[in-house]
Amino acid sequence: MFVDESGDHNLRNIDRSFPIFCLVGCVFERGHYKNVVRPMVEALKVHFWGTADVILHSREIRKHQGAFSLLGDPVRRTEFYAAVNDLLRGLEFTILAVVILKEDHLLQYGSQARHPYHLALSFVLERYALVMQRCGGRESTGYILAESRGLEEDSRLKAEYQQLVRQGPPDQDLRSITGLWMEKKQANIAGLQIADLVAYPIAAKVLRPDAEQRAFDVLYEKIDAAPLHKGGSILGYGLKIFPQASFDHYLLWGAQTKREP
Repeated sequence: MFVDESGDHNLRNIDRSFPIFCLVGCVFERGHYKNVVRPMVEALKVHFWGTADVILHSREIRKHQGAFSLLGDPVRRTEFYAAVNDLLRGLEFTILAVVILKEDHLLQYGSQARHPYHLALSFVLERYALVMQRCGGRESTGYILAESRGLEEDSRLKAEYQQLVRQGPPDQDLRSITGLWMEKKQANIAGLQIADLVAYPIAAKVLRPDAEQRAFDVLYEKIDAAPLHKGGSILGYGLKIFPQASFDHYLLWGAQTKREP
């Protein structure tokens, strides 16, 4: 599972224009990742830049910065977005996303409010273990690769991860998760770049649920969902919004976007 985020974890100075934190995990089967995902990501880069050394970065893409200045050309921009959508649509992976509503989290829990990244990670780990159990049974194992965010933050995250695995929820066995590693963006890891591309559209959809989000529509079928006999909703399964008790419009939106049989 490759992990990346959208938004920051700051609870002291919350950006009113983006008051959420979204953590996304993209789960791949190892063989598919090695034999299909990495070659396809590299092929997309070679097509547009003639090299696989470019690093796909959602923020630079949206702002047409750096290597993505070519997206200032509407024709190239349309071509590139279509290619990225085709890439994501064609790859086989499962999305697990957690969105922390920071203002409501702080209002509800006050001084006891948990670090948004660490809280989101706990929810993602639970879901990751369940996905592995469902897909591969008790013998299935997996590891996590997250983007490095600096020595101090990485150390705190590793400590939080180790505590979660050691003292995880009583009804959830996290021993199928074998480790957590961090790599810098410059390492050019395809899975981390896909997680980066996935995180912002999901965050934007939660922030503005009634707005059209074409990128989210591409990703929707890959978000883990309840079984069809339980309604097929992604909410509470592949997409957890926390806290959500007072956010009925998210529940309504989730009901409106159930999967078709």
